Amino acid sequence: MTFSIGVVGVGQFGGQFAHLFNLHPGVSAVFAVDDLPERAAEAVDRYHLAGSEESFEDLLASDVDAVAIFTQRWTHGPLVEQALRAGKHVYSAVPMAISEEGIARIIDAVRETGKVYMMGETSYYNPATVYARQQHAAG
Repeated sequence: MTFSIGVVGVGQFGGQFAHLFNLHPGVSAVFAVDDLPERAAEAVDRYHLAGSEESFEDLLASDVDAVAIFTQRWTHGPLVEQALRAGKHVYSAVPMAISEEGIARIIDAVRETGKVYMMGETSYYNPATVYARQQHAAG
């Protein structure tokens, strides 16, 4: 069984996740959404994604199964809740939300919708870590 996913925010960090999701055998299609349409188009071309949507709302109205959120940290809570309530499974970068109330709303949305929410944390794509890997590879 495979699923499709829309990646919201495809800059340096989110773009790498779009690429990784696209390589995963369990993912049937990856779509990009970004406030900068040219950045979404570039991600589609660079990583051979299935396509892009013009807005977050268009992505939620599409038939993607899941949404991955890589936007500014203060936007995570509202976007996660909105995606869950639109019937999408959701993965987000940290933090889950910026207030206890925002976290509580996400927990309530998961309980009410039965959808999966997952928050991920990785330092692999931190710019300083990327730089250190590049320096090490260069000798």
